[in-house]
Amino acid sequence: MAVLYPAQPIGLDRAAKVLLDIAGTEANTAIGLSRLGVRTRFISRVGDDPFGRRIRATLDREGVDIGFLETDSSAPTGIFFREPLADGARRVYYYRSGSAASRMTPEGLNPEAFRGARIVHLSGITPALSVTAAATVRRAIEIARQVNARVSFDPNYRAPLWDRGTAAAILTDLVRQVDIVLMSEEDATVLFGGGDTFALARAAELGPATVVVKQAERGAIALCADKLYHSAPRRVKQVVDTVGAGDGFNAGFLAATLRGLDIQECLDLGAEIGAKAVGRLGDYAGYPRKREKRKGAALSGAKGKREK
Repeated sequence: MAVLYPAQPIGLDRAAKVLLDIAGTEANTAIGLSRLGVRTRFISRVGDDPFGRRIRATLDREGVDIGFLETDSSAPTGIFFREPLADGARRVYYYRSGSAASRMTPEGLNPEAFRGARIVHLSGITPALSVTAAATVRRAIEIARQVNARVSFDPNYRAPLWDRGTAAAILTDLVRQVDIVLMSEEDATVLFGGGDTFALARAAELGPATVVVKQAERGAIALCADKLYHSAPRRVKQVVDTVGAGDGFNAGFLAATLRGLDIQECLDLGAEIGAKAVGRLGDYAGYPRKREKRKGAALSGAKGKREK
């Protein structure tokens, strides 16, 4: 999608200047992974309009493969507006009904796009867009199994897109079909109706090998092979914008997974990237690149872009 938000931390009704960028959890995660040296491909649809062209150009500039990003000449690119609230949260206004992405169909997925993939990452936002988009997610899981790729899933519940009951039923069913679940605390509550550790256990009972709850400023916890892991929160000099932190966590966790690191290291890299995201305005602007060093292990732990 394209996103517009005030250049200053004020409401849209008072903003004299707004900034335009691309956004969306899948695009953010793809950019974060690419910056960490992971070979990444983005599969979706955009409209034949300035917003679709900007999405293409941005992803391409970030090193994301857009060879299977289709252009729909008869539907617009989805757009949303975001504004800050007094308590530091954000309010969003979606304009994506009938968008190009909402018109994705299972038949439109090209199995060739999945060739060589080791992880296929999906989000719960896509099935909220339309019946055909939901069917496309299920088909993507089927193709992932055919190419022996693991499936990662961020439920990413968004109240403005669908009612809570429908969302819980569909997202819980998808949890049953994946290998890695990366959920927020809100996801944990909506899907499983309990605290974080309770949600970990309930989700794991459905089948995923690894379940994570991202706890924002409190770090993150994971359950894998009946063992509980915890990553402590990272020190942040200044919180500028929390949007994109969860997607940054996803990128770090999945990059570490592809490097064969253990669950604790995956959690730690996810927490680190998520913390870096909040220091700059914009969804993905704060994500580090692999040439940037950190104490302990270097972000350039993978040589070249060999993971996928």
